[in-house]
Amino acid sequence: MKRFLLLIVFLASKTGLIYSQPGTQELLKVKLPPIEVLYEGAMKTSMFQFYDYKMQQEQYILKTEKRRWLEFFSVFGSYQYGAIGISSYTNYGMDFPLVYQTSGEVQLWYNVGAMIRIPLDRIFDRGNRVKSQRAKMEATLKERDLWYDEQKIKIIDLYVKVAEMLNSLTYANEHFQLVDKQYEVAQKDYAIGAMTGQTLGVIKGSQVQAYMQLERIKAELNASLLKLEILSNTKLIER
Repeated sequence: MKRFLLLIVFLASKTGLIYSQPGTQELLKVKLPPIEVLYEGAMKTSMFQFYDYKMQQEQYILKTEKRRWLEFFSVFGSYQYGAIGISSYTNYGMDFPLVYQTSGEVQLWYNVGAMIRIPLDRIFDRGNRVKSQRAKMEATLKERDLWYDEQKIKIIDLYVKVAEMLNSLTYANEHFQLVDKQYEVAQKDYAIGAMTGQTLGVIKGSQVQAYMQLERIKAELNASLLKLEILSNTKLIER
């Protein structure tokens, strides 16, 4: 069972199913673009495009509604062409045989006409239907604007948080590097008897705390960057 689980983890890592969190140096290289760039990127997201398609649909419905007056008129016509054959028998008397006669004629028939049907309820209500459709278009546009404003607020919150955490990551990384060096020196001092095990343990605890603090900031920063990338449709982390 253990080998089977190890095989799954290996295959997942090879196929990219396991997400690899960016390292400290990769996160320190992140440079936030001007926030206006993220606003523009949000206009390229799937949701914004959905509202654009919805607006196009409403515009097509409005055009159809404006042309509905054509349904009041109907045009019809028919056309026929062909030859007519007439057969007849003539009886001249008992002393004469029946005379068979055939005559034919080519004829053409056509019929063209028009009809007007005016339902008064649809005529007087046409203006209301057009206004109603225009109101739907305005509502869709306002709904898109409201959604866009909400997205910008979320982008602002994440933008400020990421900027703050980038500074915190810099200080946390510097602090960890310092404590890590102190622990390396303390190990050498302990090896030669210049430091007690208790003091070494205290320094080791400081190193662990600094490392955990650094990892916590990295995890939160990475999560915030990923959310900001989705909201703004803008790549921020080099992968």
